[in-house]
Amino acid sequence: MTDKPIIDDRFEHTLRQDAELDALRRMLDASQGTCSLSLAVCNSPALRDFVIRKISAEKSNVVKIQLDQSVTDVFDFVDQQVSSKQPQALFIINMESALPSQQKEYKILQNLNFSRERWKARLACPLVFWLPEYAAALISIHARDLYSWISHHFEFVSEQASAQMGMQDQYAGDTLAASSLTLEQKQFRIAELEQRITDAGDPPHPKLTNYCLIWRNELACLYKFIGELDHAEDMHNKSLEIEKKLGRLEGQAADYGNLGLIYRTRGELDRAEDMHNKSLEINMELGRLEGQANQYGNLGIIYRTRGDLDRAEEMHNKSLEINMELGRLEGQANQYGNLGLIYRTRGDLDRAEEMLKKSLEINMELGRLEGQAADYGNLGLIYRTRGELDRAENIHQKALKIYLNIGKLEGQANQYGNLGHIYQTRSDLKQTRSYWIQARDIFQQIGMPHRVKQIDDYLNDLPPGISRPYKK
Repeated sequence: MTDKPIIDDRFEHTLRQDAELDALRRMLDASQGTCSLSLAVCNSPALRDFVIRKISAEKSNVVKIQLDQSVTDVFDFVDQQVSSKQPQALFIINMESALPSQQKEYKILQNLNFSRERWKARLACPLVFWLPEYAAALISIHARDLYSWISHHFEFVSEQASAQMGMQDQYAGDTLAASSLTLEQKQFRIAELEQRITDAGDPPHPKLTNYCLIWRNELACLYKFIGELDHAEDMHNKSLEIEKKLGRLEGQAADYGNLGLIYRTRGELDRAEDMHNKSLEINMELGRLEGQANQYGNLGIIYRTRGDLDRAEEMHNKSLEINMELGRLEGQANQYGNLGLIYRTRGDLDRAEEMLKKSLEINMELGRLEGQAADYGNLGLIYRTRGELDRAENIHQKALKIYLNIGKLEGQANQYGNLGHIYQTRSDLKQTRSYWIQARDIFQQIGMPHRVKQIDDYLNDLPPGISRPYKK
């Protein structure tokens, strides 16, 4: 058993960029208090901006300076922007915009070359130039003195970021594999897909339309995974609009189903049910059993949330039957897990545990980390109901660790909430509040107001008095 993502060579470029980010972190740490010159080659503005945001969130006083077309002397421009207080790191971006013509190109690069000594006299921090490949090559040729002082090279270059190369990405749209990436790797993949879609144009060339739909779907699933529901909804709505213009029913069914998942996450159950029923209707018209199984399962979750357990069980059993007929292990695991939740709600804990362990076994076989985390969390609820608090806490922590690793915010919030209930039972009110506040803040962040209210109600109902810290 492992809680590390199972990644194959389809994401090799993503893993390389992850390693480059770690190398950049190490350089920034090692170069504190001294001037060092580094070059970060990145062809994707979206990817560049993500890396800079990531570093800026981790380190205080990271200064980013964006050049424009009017700049002819980079040092003078930067010198005017930097305050007397030394930044912890200085990132210079968009130099390529100041290289529009050959005449100006030589002037700005000559000035950059002549300013070599001034950079070291002015700065006592790491300096990183962020450039696309062609601009980095120009510096190596026309600013050789400065280039010779560059101590570190970082390459955040993805061969898959362009629309042309994305057409050759045979794994595009594999949301199951993408879901097992770590949070940082997901962000790299998101930046890559965003750049592809931008590169394809709006509207895209007709030969790129099908590819853009695949990229949008994967991008939307990744957005939803990390809690950016508005971006996910926007992606699916744009895809739905295109699918309707093309008259493609299968694509429309997929988009309706995915929109239903977003609305359900927000607690908009009626709207979600409408989307899932639209998807189910189209899938039945097309005779698509896999699509029918997915929507039966989604409708079952809605009915269970409303408390209609008999109808929910009927939906999940329909879905399970189809998934077994098709030999879809992932679908079987989902429905075993859903049935386990129904039996737990009814108080049939033994049967619930049996279903959840069946689901866990399949998810471990498939290497589905998200599914494993969900099963661990639900088993923890059973153990807590039985009064096995230590066992429940251990398994909720196991679920939380996976969710933190893969970056699923909703799952993290659920486990913080579950841990809060355990400590409430132990009368450790301080730890209870801490976990519930963490849960509430995440639900607030990802736009789940119904869950925010639920946690606030829990917090308001906590009794005043002395907390009894739990000690093992």
